[in-house]
Amino acid sequence: MTRTTPIPTRVEQYRSAVLTTANQLTILRIVFVPVFIILLAYRELGWALGVFVLAGISDVLDGIIARRFGQKTSIGAALDPLADKLLMTTSILILALPQMGFQNTIPRWLMIIIIFRDLFIVLVSLITVLMVGWRKFLPSPYGKASTVLQVLTVLTVLYSNWKSAAVPELNILFYMTGFMTGLSGLHYLATGRRYWHFND
Repeated sequence: MTRTTPIPTRVEQYRSAVLTTANQLTILRIVFVPVFIILLAYRELGWALGVFVLAGISDVLDGIIARRFGQKTSIGAALDPLADKLLMTTSILILALPQMGFQNTIPRWLMIIIIFRDLFIVLVSLITVLMVGWRKFLPSPYGKASTVLQVLTVLTVLYSNWKSAAVPELNILFYMTGFMTGLSGLHYLATGRRYWHFND
């Protein structure tokens, strides 16, 4: 008597397609966000720094796994940038609050530039979709440099607070991050305007 292999149901097929290893790492990164907030609120700066670093490692790993093992999914494409923005925006907001009493804080002007730039990109994307339909914006070198500088800013502020060290040189990093963040936003606008002009 032959034993037939059970055929996976549609739900099981969908679950296996969505809950890939890469997507699980992305979901883990989202779970890290409230943990990170709690650690900062209780001034467990060493642990908060560790969670931030782990989140960064998981971001690199899920990208490698998705490409190498063919685990790219539409869910992952939506969740990955969401996880990144949640962690970065949360980090910058909390580290900019003077009420937290940290020795080193991210200046409020930089926080405003970073958050406004993200909102601005969403607005440009929405206008582009409404005017010419869906368009894929490829990552620009300015956007990548801006992201690297923002991550470096958060890491440096976290580390200096953990070590209780005053670092006057942080201002140089703040200005570099602010400049590149603003430049990346303008570049995104120029890219969007090319689509609008093409439609005309």
